[in-house]
Amino acid sequence: MKEIAKGTRFFTLTLMLWASSAMVFAQSVLHDLDIRVELSRNGDARITETRQMTIDNKGTECYIGLNEMSPSTVKDLSVSDESRQRYENIGEWKVDRSRSEKAGRCGIVEKGNGCYELCWGLGDSGQRTYVTSYTITGLVRGYPDADALRHVFLDENVSPKPMHAKVTIVGADTTLVFTPDTCGIWGFRFYGELGFENGTMVAETTGPMNSEAALYIMAQFPKGMLEPAIQTTDDTFEHKKQLALEGSDYVDVDIEQSSGDKRGMNAPTAMGILGGTIICLGGILYCFSGSGSRKKRKKIMEWVKSVDYFQSIPLEGNLQQANDMLNAFNVGKVPNYKRLISATILHLINEGVFSVEPMMTEAGEMAKRFVVKEKLPVEKDWSPLAYKMHEIFNKASGENHVLDPKELETFMENDNNRKVVKSFLNALHTMRTLVFYENHKDEVCEVFGFKRFLEDFTLMNERHLTEIKLWNDYMVWATLYGNAEQVIKDMKAINPEFFKMDQVAIQLSDNDILPVVYASVFKGTDHVFDIMENSRKEHVRSYRSRSSSSRSSGGGGRSSYRGGGGGFSGRGGGGGIR
Repeated sequence: MKEIAKGTRFFTLTLMLWASSAMVFAQSVLHDLDIRVELSRNGDARITETRQMTIDNKGTECYIGLNEMSPSTVKDLSVSDESRQRYENIGEWKVDRSRSEKAGRCGIVEKGNGCYELCWGLGDSGQRTYVTSYTITGLVRGYPDADALRHVFLDENVSPKPMHAKVTIVGADTTLVFTPDTCGIWGFRFYGELGFENGTMVAETTGPMNSEAALYIMAQFPKGMLEPAIQTTDDTFEHKKQLALEGSDYVDVDIEQSSGDKRGMNAPTAMGILGGTIICLGGILYCFSGSGSRKKRKKIMEWVKSVDYFQSIPLEGNLQQANDMLNAFNVGKVPNYKRLISATILHLINEGVFSVEPMMTEAGEMAKRFVVKEKLPVEKDWSPLAYKMHEIFNKASGENHVLDPKELETFMENDNNRKVVKSFLNALHTMRTLVFYENHKDEVCEVFGFKRFLEDFTLMNERHLTEIKLWNDYMVWATLYGNAEQVIKDMKAINPEFFKMDQVAIQLSDNDILPVVYASVFKGTDHVFDIMENSRKEHVRSYRSRSSSSRSSGGGGRSSYRGGGGGFSGRGGGGGIR
């Protein structure tokens, strides 16, 4: 398969509106998941999973859950990280140990009845790479009419889900060559493509995986190619295949035609129609109680408006989590990401990473310039969004690290920089549903209580000097809330000297250069979105031009988001960070 889509990572924003309330409230990000499955002739598989992640300070371990594995067994766990350190396998794993106790160690929890958890310690926060290898005996089962594997490589209940995932199935020796003439491959519960590359089978996602997505892979091998140790005589592969295909768009033409456009939707298209979609599907959007009634949603919104003032910075300063919440409660309206971009830029100014400084121009005049610090301070844990934004600004500013807004716009629109821009957009576009916050009411009180506090800033009692150091943070968050102009006006009314003496405050409230920088980022992202939409349409045309009979018979093509019934091994085990 030569044309597996590599770029578009934003197809599923609309689908994320139906995310489960069971999602873990995590800041960690799984950027990329690469799974290599090496098959032996006896049906055993040596599986190596490589995770590129950003790890925060929450949780103690990462794990892979595998249920319904019997009569197969899971063994020989090995874990290493980006330092190539091989983790100590301590055998029986204790889930309740501390993060420090688990660091550099791995182990297996055998839960009985064919259920396993493969665990390893998270260790330090930051940008991490974990390489996990293990063996599943008898992953390929023998049937009277064919040999096959039917396995869940990523369960629905995993959190966080990857922004991109790929599964490659290879032979353990060079004589095992998989081609569409002899083998078949099908994929379920994710948006992606499948096919054959140089004697291997490949399945790859074409967008970030939403909370309900999974990687169900079914592969068929002709009798005689392998010699599976596990044989099934009371059923046929053909019957299992029909159970998996039932309800999928491999066999349902109507689903295939309707899902092709919906699943290919990119971020600007999704955001453009999102409000109308929510209104039309009002009964699907749940409230805290799990019901979708308008009265209960109205009650929730009234409750939010009545929360008490919260005078500290919410969510330990996590702007992106707060933006997810604001979008979720902004029922019926298009999600807002531009305020998050602006607030993140101000946050980086507040942290000394960016600055607005007067400089001498070539004409001998003083003018304000936007300056980018070459490296992020290592003593602070940066969010993925802040990390990616600094990367773009730093590269666009060139050797002098002075960023001209036009220079930034040109950089973002340059095709050679598409990868880094799309990586930034990956980090930008996250979403939570309203129902998610049922179990996070304290966080809701923080975010909306702080919003009320800033809105009523001039009504507060006398400001103490000890609080002045927080005022720069107030301006950042006011930008996220969309009321920065009024908050800054109120601040100046209370303490005008603050905006004359504090250099950071002067930069944060600059009305000359910052709006132009914001506009350059917005325009650059819109440009990439337009290109992705054209690419998406071309993919849809390509999908529809393929032979549906070849696709349904396992010849490759796009996966089906639906289907996958009939009992896959590994199903229901969960996984991720805890």
